[in-house]
Amino acid sequence: MSMGFEFRETMSGSYHRIGASDRELAIAFTVRAVAHDWLRFLRDRKAALTGEVVVEGLADHRPLHGTLKIDPLLGRELVYDFEFPADDGRTLRFFGKKSVELLRPLHTMTTLPAQLLAVDGEVVGEGRLRFDARSDLLRWLRSFRIV
Repeated sequence: MSMGFEFRETMSGSYHRIGASDRELAIAFTVRAVAHDWLRFLRDRKAALTGEVVVEGLADHRPLHGTLKIDPLLGRELVYDFEFPADDGRTLRFFGKKSVELLRPLHTMTTLPAQLLAVDGEVVGEGRLRFDARSDLLRWLRSFRIV
């Protein structure tokens, strides 16, 4: 029987729609990341994501699914890649990448530049989300479980 891990994470911030005004709109997600098999995770560095996303003007508390690539040391990145149904019925993709800098670990591990994309790859929005270490770090650490 393989063992793995899981944790929960919440990030929030703002984005702007491409081709619309530069007005900042709210964006947030809460995810559960699960890697069911340690050996597989050590090979591909990926965990499955499920959860909920709120994208002001596009998606109101919509379910999401995708992957989180967790490679802060060797690859120096964490990549969030998930899809969700927009309120208008089309499927949107969230792609965000934390580029980890060893001299600025707190800032780079808590800041997530991101894009919202249509299925055809067209960029719908760009934004920046943050993990609030001051208020969420303890909850995040307590969410870790062996599965």
